[in-house]
Amino acid sequence: MFSCVDITSKDLDLAPDTFDDSYVGCLEEMEEVAVHLLQREMVHHTWLWDAWETARKYWEQKSPGLSLPTGFKTEHGIAIVLYTNSSNTLHQKLNEAVQTGGGSWESYMNQFHFKALHFYLTRALQLLQGSGVCSREPGQMVFRGVRTIRFEPKRLWDSIRFGQFASSSLNEAVARSFGNTTFFSLRTCFGAPIQDLSVFPEQHEVLIPPHEVFVVTDFFQNETHSLVTLSSTNHICSHFNCAYLDGEKRPRCESVPTGGQADSLSKGVFSLLSWQTLLLASWGFWLLETRI
Repeated sequence: MFSCVDITSKDLDLAPDTFDDSYVGCLEEMEEVAVHLLQREMVHHTWLWDAWETARKYWEQKSPGLSLPTGFKTEHGIAIVLYTNSSNTLHQKLNEAVQTGGGSWESYMNQFHFKALHFYLTRALQLLQGSGVCSREPGQMVFRGVRTIRFEPKRLWDSIRFGQFASSSLNEAVARSFGNTTFFSLRTCFGAPIQDLSVFPEQHEVLIPPHEVFVVTDFFQNETHSLVTLSSTNHICSHFNCAYLDGEKRPRCESVPTGGQADSLSKGVFSLLSWQTLLLASWGFWLLETRI
């Protein structure tokens, strides 16, 4: 029997309502704050408590055999395990909240119930990814399949963000098993390999943060499917930075230039308009030859 799946259409854009904090310049302070935030959020939301405790027990068994980067804490590992554990729907709840939690600072403070988890997951990806840049390379090639949403790019070379934590796979067949309504082939600079930490290592997962900016280098659409090729700009873009501490949403999507995941870097503005120029200058021939 075939089951009917409701398909919705959605523009592929910069996702301006996303809660997109990358915590540049406040990592140590947020590590201290997040401990108390997590306890408070778990007390108020028992489903978060249950999911965190399940992930904690799994991490205690898995972590002794892992080689982890300097600074990687237990909470970072638990956040990865929790996110990849599809036996509960918490990863879906998190992404739904991330997609709309950045409408305003007030919305984040009063209605976003994943402040600690968002920080721990974001920090885990930063540490696992390492440098946070592509250097001279065009990025890691990964694939992402979506079953229920037909994403619609507006035009070639548009800048876009996923606006959520976006799962992808190094294995194209694995990605297609998750859906073909929209299928992405993309190169990521800030996505982190989480296969060794995942509850499902056979998925060969690379997890992409909400704030990584891509350009649309190719796409094909018909009435039922979208095929989209993306290339990372090698930059992140956020309306929020250290939101829990600073209390504001910036009107422009500000970016830290290449290498910007380091805590010591200042919060610089990098124009969206210049990303395309930089890409064409550094990887131009590669981008123009990219096709599905």
